[in-house]
Amino acid sequence: MISEKALKAKIKPLIGLVLIGAILLLAYEVFYWLTHVYESDAQVQTEFTIITSGVDGKIEEVFVAEGHTVSKGQLLATQEHDDIELNIKALETDLALEEGNRKRLRSERGALEEEIRTKVATQLEKISSLEVEHASISDRLLLARKDLSRMRVLVGKQLRPESLLIAEQDKTLVLEGKAALLQAQIGVARGELDQLHAAKQKLTVIDNAIEISFIQATKIRDDIRKQELLLTRRHIRSPIDGVVGKIYRYTGQYVEDATSILMLHDPKLYWIEAYVDESEIRHVRIGQEVIIDLDAYPFEDFYGTVQQIGNVTIRGADNGNAGRSRLGGAVERVPVRISIDSPPPNITPGMRGKVNIRIYDNIKLWSR
Repeated sequence: MISEKALKAKIKPLIGLVLIGAILLLAYEVFYWLTHVYESDAQVQTEFTIITSGVDGKIEEVFVAEGHTVSKGQLLATQEHDDIELNIKALETDLALEEGNRKRLRSERGALEEEIRTKVATQLEKISSLEVEHASISDRLLLARKDLSRMRVLVGKQLRPESLLIAEQDKTLVLEGKAALLQAQIGVARGELDQLHAAKQKLTVIDNAIEISFIQATKIRDDIRKQELLLTRRHIRSPIDGVVGKIYRYTGQYVEDATSILMLHDPKLYWIEAYVDESEIRHVRIGQEVIIDLDAYPFEDFYGTVQQIGNVTIRGADNGNAGRSRLGGAVERVPVRISIDSPPPNITPGMRGKVNIRIYDNIKLWSR
């Protein structure tokens, strides 16, 4: 049987070892407390994209489910749009009619322009021919008048019979009549030419009608684009490559403008949001290394760096923390964004965890 003295001799070293261990543990805790900022209030965060309705209306169909991966531009949901499609078809019909009318006007203008051009050319040739003929008659009339004057002298001297004088007079009268007729015909032809030139005003009228038709067609196209824009607003597409996190509205539900329909987030964009005690925030710097422990992965450590330090404090109670500092008392907390290197495959926004921020580079602990 072991004596009491021997038992005490064996227990004393054990007690010494326990005391040394306790002192070392306390020293480690003190060292860790001085060289790390430890926060148990941390959460996985990401950027959420809320997809809202662009107009009032009933949801016609939702094409995705929660957890689905979507690509940028993918159709997510539609709102009822039959009325818009009917409006577009009606406007397209109006546009086709207007373009047909403009085509007809252009054909009429071309035909009228060609007709006027041909008639003007013909009339100019006619006037030219009449003027040539009139000039020829005028020359003959001038000679006939000279012959008549000479014949009058000869008949007055009784060198020629009076019958020749009468013949010369008749000849002169005939030529004068022809000259007068040709002059009248030239005047009529010139008047007809002026009418043809006046008819060109019809071309201007048709040109104005074509321009009005073009403006009308432009207005119809603008109306079609407006309807297409309304139709686009009823086709809700993804603005990003992401994952459907939450669906708020489903097929058949009526929504008003700006009502949330679903929520997306980028599966490649995660960070840790930690809420650091205001008394320790002075030790935190951008770029410091961080050890991250996620509650969902208790046996794994993840690493990251401080990326951003908030400039607005948050009360501890506001983010679920008890609002007490390490030494007791109410405390404000500062949000700190921390990157997470190589996140696990099943990480999701809202997961909770703890962070250890290494700050001993900022403490002049070893310089003393």
